Order: sequence, then C-alpha cells, then structure tokens
Amino acid sequence: MNSLEEIGGTGEVARLFPVLAETSKEGRTLSILLASLIGVPEFANSMLKPIGRAVGKRTVVEAYTEVCFAKSQEGKCRPDGLIVVRTGHKIWRALVEAKVGNSNLTSEQVSSYLRLAKETGIDAVITISNEYTSGPDHHPLSIDKRLTKKVDLFHFSWFDFLTALNLLSEGEDVDDPEKQFLLNELERFLIHPSAGLQRFTSMSDAWGKVLDRLRSGLALSKTSSEVCDVVTNWHSELNDLCLLLTRKTGSIVEVKLPNKLKGNADFRLQADCNALAQTNVLRAQLQVPDAAATLDLEADVSSRTIRVESIVNAPKDRVRQSSRLNWLLRQFEGDLDQRLRLQSHWPGKAPVIETSLQEAASEPSAHSHPDSSMLPHKFAVAMRMEDGRKFAGRKTFISELEEVVLAFYEHGLSHLQAWQPPAPTLRRAVEEAEETEED
Repeated sequence: MNSLEEIGGTGEVARLFPVLAETSKEGRTLSILLASLIGVPEFANSMLKPIGRAVGKRTVVEAYTEVCFAKSQEGKCRPDGLIVVRTGHKIWRALVEAKVGNSNLTSEQVSSYLRLAKETGIDAVITISNEYTSGPDHHPLSIDKRLTKKVDLFHFSWFDFLTALNLLSEGEDVDDPEKQFLLNELERFLIHPSAGLQRFTSMSDAWGKVLDRLRSGLALSKTSSEVCDVVTNWHSELNDLCLLLTRKTGSIVEVKLPNKLKGNADFRLQADCNALAQTNVLRAQLQVPDAAATLDLEADVSSRTIRVESIVNAPKDRVRQSSRLNWLLRQFEGDLDQRLRLQSHWPGKAPVIETSLQEAASEPSAHSHPDSSMLPHKFAVAMRMEDGRKFAGRKTFISELEEVVLAFYEHGLSHLQAWQPPAPTLRRAVEEAEETEED
C-alpha cells in the first residue's frame, strides 16, 4: 500500500515522461516537476524548506498525480497532485493544484481542496500558478481563514521553481552528473514557451485609479481596495524582481524586511498600505549577497518617478574632502552611465550636494564644502526614471522599473565597495613601555 492509498486515495506515481493527453498541459508539466523533486532531493529541499519541510538524508519524497478520493464528501474534487515527505516516523502530506499560462486559481476550487485536506488528514495545500505573492505563506486569493486553521496553505509561482533550478544547476550543491542532467533538462523544459510560464508584467486596474485620485488632489485611504490592490501588485513585482536578480546574479536576492514584518505577509501588507496612504510612495530594500549596500527602491506615485539608490559610508581614515570623494570615484573608473547620480551627505544641517556622477568626476569641486573642516560622512549613488507617461502605464511601469533596477545594479551597485577601517598596526605594549622607563 502506497502513501496515497493509506489515506483512501488513488492516483499515479509522478512520471518524468507522463503519458497524458496533449490537452493536459497542466498535468504533464506538474508530473515532470514532481518527478524531478523525487529524483533530486536537493531540488526538493530548496522548494520545501521555505515552508518548513527540510529534505535531509533520511527524508524520502513521494509524489502522485491525477489524485482522486472517491469516498470524499467533496464529490468530484480531483487535485492535480500529492506530495508526501517521510522523515523517520513523521509523515507530511500536501495536495497540489497547478495552473499554467493565463489560467488562474479560483477561491472555490482552493477552498474545496482545503476541506478535502482536512477530511483526509492531509497537512497542507500547495498551489502553483503564474500569479506572484510576497512569499509562499501569502496566497494570491482571499480564502476563508477558518479553512486554514488546521490545514496550511502555500503558493509558489512557476518562476520560483525555475529560479531554484537555475541556482542548483549553476552552483556546486549537486555534484551527481545524472541529477545535474535532470535539472538542466527540466530548466530547459520550463523556459520553453510551450510550458506556459509567465512573469509578472502588469499592475492591476487599481493602478490607474490611484494615480487619477492623486492627480485630482485627493488623499489616499490606507483601507481602500485600490490601495490594497496596488500594494499587493507591488509585493508581487518585488518577488518577481528578486527572482530575476537571483537568476542574473547567481545569488539569492531578497527583500530586506524589519523583524516585525518577517514571516507575516498580512502585517507587511497593512504596513505598506499605511505608508503609501501617508507618503504616496512605494518603498523597498533589496538585499544582494556580498553587495556593499542594499538596493533601495522608491516609486513616488504623486511625482510619478522611480528612484533607485545605494548608500555607503565615507572612509573615516581620509581627512580631506577631496580624498573622500576620490575614494568613491575610483570605484567607477571607465565609461560611466549618464543616468548615475551622486549625493554627498554632510554632518549637521549642511545641505546634500547632488550632481551626475560624470560631473563629479570631471568637476570634483562641485562636491566640496566652503568649510574645509567639514567632511562628507556618506555617499549615495542613484538612478532615476522620470517619464510620467511610462510610469502611468500598467505594463510600462513594470518594464521601466525592472530596466532601471537592472541598469543601476550593473553600472552602479556592482561597482560599489564598502569602506573598512585598515587593520591596526603594532604599537608598544604597556609592559614594554614600563621596562623602558625603568631602564
């Protein structure tokens, strides 16, 4: 008796080469994905660990497709798949529902699977689609919270899987040639247009409504559905953007969050709705491993501008204004992107000095202060997008946002180096000083 039959279900073991009708694109894609999770434990771990199911050496992963529970009270409820994770005597099960292309999940279907999971003793429901969320614990649908009291609900985009595949295939965690071959083939399959994967490409209709409201001089309400939709879209785009940067850098890029918002998507949504209503600005910090600073991102909805910047501390061992500025400029020797801006921040109430990075390189005096004893204590390198027409477009906002972020990272942040104090030099020890005095 297999793990599915133990809970009164029937189905097929997930196959790497499924024999299904050509019209069953979702079934074929999911079967290949689940079979790959079984065949490459490292891949299974990268996807299941974020939802609390680490796959170790003692763990066995099973997966089934075309799942059916004939005696269920849910009637013709047929989930696309089932994942079973066995670690010693502990067993964890999750129903899987997948959508590809433009097909979206529905609340009715997901709710039905949650009831089925509770009825059959299954621990969780996992949905997969081209819809993006701020994390696997935040679902794109509004589901009755009573249904998730005893059954967990998780969501992944297809690009979550593709990004994990890319990191594993390009990294050194998988050293088995056969597993590496399987990962490469799955990656090749998923990026083909026939697989139906789609990135986040458009804000919702609420984007235009929020812009029109501000243009009319009206304030935003943190509880309005339009503000909530815009912030939800913003979180979805940030998730997709982090996945894109992860694939392009080969390192896991994440949104940097305060501790009180980590692991709580609802609190994060509420906090950002409040911030948008108060400031008319969408903000985020992206953390790139080993980068000199965070990538700080702002979308000012009232002025319709996008600003990306990174801030580094000025070197404290330089005692002149020019030497501190030169320390930064030397990091950008060569062909400078004309869009890069430089800000010098000074102590007290001294105003910030801002020029293009090219101007700072050709005319360093532009970043000097009349008082030579004043020294800049930090520098901000930035890039802007100020095309209001493109900002207002639901699709062009996303495309311009991603273009300026990628350009800034390539020409700006990737060149930045954080200042570190030099290693201390040797000095006379206290007992050596006493011996000299005695002599």
